[in-house]
Amino acid sequence: MDRKSNIKTMHSRVYGFMRLLAQDLLIDAARLSHDFHNHSTIMFNEFGKLEYINATNNCHTNSLHTPEEREKAQQMKDEKYAQNQPYTINATKSCHTNSLHTPQEREKALRMNNEDLSKWILMLLYSWHRPLYLLVKDLQSMKEVSDTILSSAKENMRKIEELQAFIERQFSQVIYPVIRTIFKARIYWSGLASLVSNDEDVRHSAFYKLFMCLYRDSRKLDMYTKILACRITNTC
Repeated sequence: MDRKSNIKTMHSRVYGFMRLLAQDLLIDAARLSHDFHNHSTIMFNEFGKLEYINATNNCHTNSLHTPEEREKAQQMKDEKYAQNQPYTINATKSCHTNSLHTPQEREKALRMNNEDLSKWILMLLYSWHRPLYLLVKDLQSMKEVSDTILSSAKENMRKIEELQAFIERQFSQVIYPVIRTIFKARIYWSGLASLVSNDEDVRHSAFYKLFMCLYRDSRKLDMYTKILACRITNTC
């Protein structure tokens, strides 16, 4: 075998090795996004459970005795505290990432190329770093932040940093366009004041919105990352 053939063979092996490495890394990225969504779901469900228990324990209708009155009181509590669709829609209308207009449907995401997918992933990661950081560092003593919520928030901080580092390494060319888009769209989370408000209703509403928006965006993030991973690993 001549020298030129040896070089081609070596290049082919290196390319094959690098492709396998990239595939393994993307599988890890998909795992990270899956875990991030799972922990976001835990936080959302845990807060809803705590709110419901608090409402039940402190409701002024606890002194009612007839079955009809208890049933009506229960329905009123459910309408206010249960995570039903109308309440969810109202909460997500004011998410700080709304102006990004990230696709929610898988069909639309599938029509995007890999570079665009990586942009959406980074936009969501950058947008959620600050609120999660403040939740872990500054809000851990709040009564609305249970041990379960705090534990999941800490896990999500780790996941978000690992996934962000990977996407930045693999798609470094999109970092500047992503930062420019976030700046132009004025994506900035400003919910801290409401989360520490002395008004309990304001505070609870802010926490609900935070966890609901995180849950929604984590589902998008997971979807984009898994589409990206399956394309590169040829498993779609």
